[in-house]
Amino acid sequence: MTPMGSPVTVESALMSENTFNGFESSQINVGRSAVRSLNATVANVERSAIQQLTAETVHAENSAMGVVNAATVELRESAAAVVASDYVRVEDGSVFLLLAPRVSGNVRAVLTLQAAFAFGAGYFVARRLAGSLFGRGR
Repeated sequence: MTPMGSPVTVESALMSENTFNGFESSQINVGRSAVRSLNATVANVERSAIQQLTAETVHAENSAMGVVNAATVELRESAAAVVASDYVRVEDGSVFLLLAPRVSGNVRAVLTLQAAFAFGAGYFVARRLAGSLFGRGR
């Protein structure tokens, strides 16, 4: 795969100090790189930035990720915008929106699944209340 080229599929890969547009692999080790889209069975990420990551298992350390979708996610000193997973383990990391039934470790989640439901219910009640108080032009 050439940098900024179209995605390719490989069995195993090691990426370091590069920028990639898209990448697909069964097992990949990413180090000090920037990747737009990554699809892998197992992804080991260290000191990298990834916009979208889809995998069965993700191990990340000192990295930043946009959207992570995996069966198992382990983050260490990393940050992610959205994580959707069956199991998430976070050590000294932060996640903005965390969608996972099982979570362990020291995670700072800004918006969890329970909080999202609470915000949605609050918005619905506030809108109905405002509609009844101020009337609607029907």
